[in-house]
Amino acid sequence: MSEQTKANNVLVELKNINKMFLTDEVETHALNGINLSINKGEYLAITGPSGCGKSTLLSLLGLLDTANDGMYKLAGHDVSSLKRDERAKIRNSEIGFIFQSFNLISDLTVAENVELPLTYRKDLTKQQRAKNVQVALEEVDMAHRAKHFPSQLSGGQQQRVAIARAIAGSPSVILADEPTGNLDSKNAETVMSILDKLHANGATICMVTHDPRSAARSERIIEVFDGKIVSDQFNNDVTAIAV
Repeated sequence: MSEQTKANNVLVELKNINKMFLTDEVETHALNGINLSINKGEYLAITGPSGCGKSTLLSLLGLLDTANDGMYKLAGHDVSSLKRDERAKIRNSEIGFIFQSFNLISDLTVAENVELPLTYRKDLTKQQRAKNVQVALEEVDMAHRAKHFPSQLSGGQQQRVAIARAIAGSPSVILADEPTGNLDSKNAETVMSILDKLHANGATICMVTHDPRSAARSERIIEVFDGKIVSDQFNNDVTAIAV
């Protein structure tokens, strides 16, 4: 593969990313010198103990927060220093989120929850939004529940709706934060099977997880410790990085 082809295949690129929080005049360095590239179509798991910085890293990848310094390129565009409204626009069109707590709106139906992020997209007509919602719900086998409300669904069903919401806008990357954290083993298996299928169909997935069984289903595992990437495992080839 040529260098140009490799460059064209890189979807996410982080260079020397640092993130510090200041609370009660105490500096907390959440991320220290993070360098990470994610290719299109890759399935990546981010692991590590609580408080190690993995959720902060996912927030930066999702443009929910910004680094103190360093460079972040998404699909070849530098998004490091964008204003809040510019970040929101790119986030809505390029990034799909799956949260541990589902984050569905209780007084909206399943279909309305899935459609909600699409209503901010000026490039989609009402008819296109409806089609996207239908296709996404079919993908997670929840089309028959389109008119139900979240309170009428099990936790596993709510997470499947959340996945539909994440993929309805055809994002460049899906970011999943502990997607099975609130589920029993049966529903967790269903959700992970859906993610497996999405990846097999070409989706780029970046998942934060505490569950080694979930992490093992990805093709690459990044371990974070004290705000640094300390290992990068791909196809059983573990590269240790000095802390």
